[in-house]
Amino acid sequence: MSIVQDSGSEVARYDYTEDDFVLHTAPWADGQPSQLSPFDKELHKRWDAAMAAGAFRYGIDHILTRIIPGSKGYVGQLNTLRATERRKPQEISSVSQPFNPKAFNFTWIKPGEVIFDLHNTTDGPLKNGDASAAGEAGHVSDGAVTNGHAQTTEAAQVSANGVEHSAEGKKSAVHRLVINVSPMEYGHCLLVPDVFGERPQVLTLTALKVAIETLLLCKHRGARLGFNSLCALSSVNHQHFHMYYFTYEQIVDHYPVDHLAGDYYEFTSLPCPGFVMQLHGTTVEGLARSAHKISSYLHENDIAHNLFMCRGVAFGEKRDSTLTTIRLFIWPRKKFIGNKSSEEFNVACIELGGHLPIKEEAGYYNLTEEDVDKIIETACLSEEHYQEIKATVIKMGQEVSNAS
Repeated sequence: MSIVQDSGSEVARYDYTEDDFVLHTAPWADGQPSQLSPFDKELHKRWDAAMAAGAFRYGIDHILTRIIPGSKGYVGQLNTLRATERRKPQEISSVSQPFNPKAFNFTWIKPGEVIFDLHNTTDGPLKNGDASAAGEAGHVSDGAVTNGHAQTTEAAQVSANGVEHSAEGKKSAVHRLVINVSPMEYGHCLLVPDVFGERPQVLTLTALKVAIETLLLCKHRGARLGFNSLCALSSVNHQHFHMYYFTYEQIVDHYPVDHLAGDYYEFTSLPCPGFVMQLHGTTVEGLARSAHKISSYLHENDIAHNLFMCRGVAFGEKRDSTLTTIRLFIWPRKKFIGNKSSEEFNVACIELGGHLPIKEEAGYYNLTEEDVDKIIETACLSEEHYQEIKATVIKMGQEVSNAS
């Protein structure tokens, strides 16, 4: 355990091992409140403290929620302040736009906006992505708690810019969790893998692994993580994921999928079709690599894309099954260049999953399922282009299956 020093202020570090991963959460069908892991509790405590300290641009008490009638169960939320008070999005013109250190990035945020840094202390990869859930002994070091006890050590040295160095003097990446100062839901944070690495908003294998591990630290079944590529409604060109807690079941949590090849499946129950993988039957490393193959192909071919991760039933299981896992979705979509849409909601990672932060009252009260479908369809690729990508994904899955 250690106190991490960043420009003269203390930054907490959450140390964890694979024993802290919660591999199965309770299904939504049980009707009980979501349970919380030590990680959830610590994040909630620090998020609440930041809210009390005035670190956010607004509170979330004003948010209204409405389940839009229909088979898809879209969850609409009226959040007018996010539409007016959030930071102005950066101008994005290319999926491969380079990182610009002179533009806003997540090394600029105030100390009071940092939740903590994440550090996996495990030696070796997760052996079995479907082993039974293990212990919940995750801990934070900043003079705060370690399994309920105050504790700090001198295990790491940190330079003035917050970059941690090992005893041998080699740099190691700092994976940071910060609040989103313009929250769309409770616990809304930004996960910034390798925060000081000056990485553009492009998925790396390490980033995917960190994101999957972060979701595995959550026991709350409504924890969600999402990623928007450049030209897919990302507002900041600095590698990051959105993370938040949701109290409503969504269609992505339980709807059936169709097998394509290998680890790859297709999800067609919402207007824009996409690809989906699961942790069940593989490892963190395996899931990250499968997702990275698709995202790398999309990036290399200048195709905008959104990624979404949630807890849900394993593929082929019924909605009330206790066999739950992580579901990881990737949607290739039309490139969006310029200012954000003036429609009732923008179409990005969470909207493609069925959660709709709505900007104005008329849309919130009047939107029908048909209206929502039409708005989401504006982000879909042409059928011909999507089928070309789908054929490539099938080939990827077949190659992996043949190799094994």
